Amino acid sequence: MPAHRCSPAAALVLVFALLGAVPAQAAPTNYTVDPTHTSVYFGVSHFDRTTVHGRFGKIDGRIVYDPATGAGSVDFTVDTDSVDSGNRSLDGVLRSAQFFDSQNFSFARFQANRFVTDGGRLVAIEGSFTLHGVTQPLRLEADRFSCGQTVLFGIHRDVCGGDFHATFARSAFGMTRFLPDVGDTVTLQISVEAAPAGPAQ
Repeated sequence: MPAHRCSPAAALVLVFALLGAVPAQAAPTNYTVDPTHTSVYFGVSHFDRTTVHGRFGKIDGRIVYDPATGAGSVDFTVDTDSVDSGNRSLDGVLRSAQFFDSQNFSFARFQANRFVTDGGRLVAIEGSFTLHGVTQPLRLEADRFSCGQTVLFGIHRDVCGGDFHATFARSAFGMTRFLPDVGDTVTLQISVEAAPAGPAQ
């Protein structure tokens, strides 16, 4: 029997049909940090007896995340002048050249493009941390992280969010004032919530 030959038009229809049967791959999404649901707290020991805590009031950030692959990137900043320890006198010292030197170094910044996963679960984000004009590697450990839809007052929102922690030595950033009475090890507790801002660039 002669081989059956399909017309060019029929072949084109078949190609489109096969393409339509293949699931579309989700593209990375560009997220903007929601400052009202995001916080950065720090703690440092005081005479090795208590821990002094503080936070930052002004936060900005962009996250690119691909849930299909677990890959992503982060660009996250805090305004060092917005430091708030609950003590105005201490805040003045923290803003001064003795610590953050906010006049000359107005922000701290975390940039990363390595998302570490284990079994599909985000366990850490590795990148670089700039503080006091010095840049060092920093790893944020993920306590939890997920993406999904939230409903609040009848409003549906797609969000990603999580809790992270990290430690670093302030002396590595040239902040050595009052060592060792004020501890060298700084702990960070970071909670982030972000919503899509449009197609990732």
